[in-house]
Order: sequence, then C-alpha cells, then structure tokens
Amino acid sequence: MIDWRWNEVDIVESQERWYEAKSFLTKKWKQNPENLKILIRLGFFCWYVLVEEDCIGGEKIDSNELETMLNEVTHFGLTNFMENEDFLWCFGYMISQFPYYFGDYEHWEEKGISMLKRAYELCPDDPVYQYSYLGSLPDSGGKLKVELQQVQTVLEDRFQGEGILSDYFKDVWRN
Repeated sequence: MIDWRWNEVDIVESQERWYEAKSFLTKKWKQNPENLKILIRLGFFCWYVLVEEDCIGGEKIDSNELETMLNEVTHFGLTNFMENEDFLWCFGYMISQFPYYFGDYEHWEEKGISMLKRAYELCPDDPVYQYSYLGSLPDSGGKLKVELQQVQTVLEDRFQGEGILSDYFKDVWRN
C-alpha cells in the first residue's frame, strides 16, 4: 500500500496551481519512471484535472497536453506494472469511470474493469480493491452497503495527505 502523502505536490494541488503541479510531477516521473507513486500521482492528476476541468478553479491547463501525458503514463504502467495492485486499482478505476479519455470506449471500459478485478484477485481482503471492483460491475447499483462501510473504516488511514488523489477518494467514498 502506497503512502499517498507528498507535501510538495499536496501543497500546490490544494492551492490549485495546476500547471506547477503538472510540471513538478512530470519532471519527477521523467527522472524516475519506475517510481510507482510518481506514476500514479501524475496519472491521477492528469485524469482528475481533465474530468473536473469545468468544476475546479485555479489555472487552466491545455486538455490535449493532459490527455497526452495521461496516455503516456498509462501505457508505461500497462507495460511495467500489470501485476501491481496499486497500479491496477488506481488506473483501473480511472479507466472504468471515464474510458473515452483512453481510447475506444468499450475496449477501455472492459480493460478498466479487468484491471480492478485483477487488483481484487491479488488482494481479496482489501476493502478498497473489493469495493472498486464490485462497484464497477453493471448490476451493482446500490447493493454494496456493507462493502462501502468497510471502505469508510480505512479511508483516513489509506488516503493520508492533502493531495487531490487522497481528497478525491475520501470525498467520493465518504458520502
């Protein structure tokens, strides 16, 4: 399990200094592409700003630039981290939620769900992986109350820090 805290990034993200955050994360990833935390934070950053661009304040970043970087880190991760549960979970979640940012909708939606399933298979007792996978299935609507309660018990510990990744999951699953 990754410790998502990263003060330098958390501060600029919380201040909605999107261009600075993207530049910092991109630089760190180019320096150390095998660092999974950097890869996930950069990928999630690009995805989040694309998805929420109409709802967030702060600087605006060219969406084509974000999509290009998201595709680059996604393909790098698919090549290098397909047996890592954190990669499978986070990218599987992003892909399954908004597949059209990754390419052909049906192909990528299926890919995202299969990644969530694999993360769950690797760590079947992890409530985040379980809830994410079961929640991605078409017939799950509103039936996962027990699983959601289990996720809520680990939210604060799992998603420490003030970055958008931690804030997003705490916010989405707290409600």
